[in-house]
Amino acid sequence: MAVSQRDREYMARIAALKLESSAQALAEHRAQSVDERLRRSWALYMETRASVNVAQREDDPTAFYRLARELGLYRP
Repeated sequence: MAVSQRDREYMARIAALKLESSAQALAEHRAQSVDERLRRSWALYMETRASVNVAQREDDPTAFYRLARELGLYRP
């Protein structure tokens, strides 16, 4: 099936908007302190961990957050 020039232009506009949106989200993320980033990350992990069997995962993030707390980078 052929793709029209109009379709290509439409998809290019969508891609440009998505790129702009992603850049904005990244800028907002980087504007946060490390403490706030870790707090939000931990909250997301706690919210979704029930849907994932963490015991079966090789990349259990618990040690990461424990170290961050020990280093004073994160306060729950």
